[in-house]
Amino acid sequence: TLLVDANPKVKLPPSTDVPDKTPTVALTPESYLGYQYGLPNFDGTSISENQPALYKFPSTLPPDALAFAGTWTVGAEKIASGSGARLELAFTASHVYLVLGGTGTIKTTVGSHTQTIAVSGIPRLYTLVSSPNIESATLVIDFSPGVDAYDFTFG
Repeated sequence: TLLVDANPKVKLPPSTDVPDKTPTVALTPESYLGYQYGLPNFDGTSISENQPALYKFPSTLPPDALAFAGTWTVGAEKIASGSGARLELAFTASHVYLVLGGTGTIKTTVGSHTQTIAVSGIPRLYTLVSSPNIESATLVIDFSPGVDAYDFTFG
């Protein structure tokens, strides 16, 4: 309607029967993992920039927050896994994606569902959770050393 109002001569394609899948609840916001972005949803001890540091999960994790455990090197635009590296994320979404690079594996756990994903090469998007319904849950990821994580997105 707005396009026709703006230009009555516009030729539009016929309407379709594609269902509207726009979420009706607030999803977890995109989460960049480097310190350059301030890690606004990080819940844990202070960040040590550009050097390996040992982190510990907090006793509880609020909605839409994430925390680190084990050894991580937090860079400007990514986090690099070291020994015992783990990440915990409280999310609301039907799909959880993470940009990963480097070489190694991650093991993801949501409830009783666990999967192992091989990571190799330049950074690319990996699907960690894919559900037909929007859910609020906690995702725990165990990283082998040598895997870099950049950005969470949600659908």
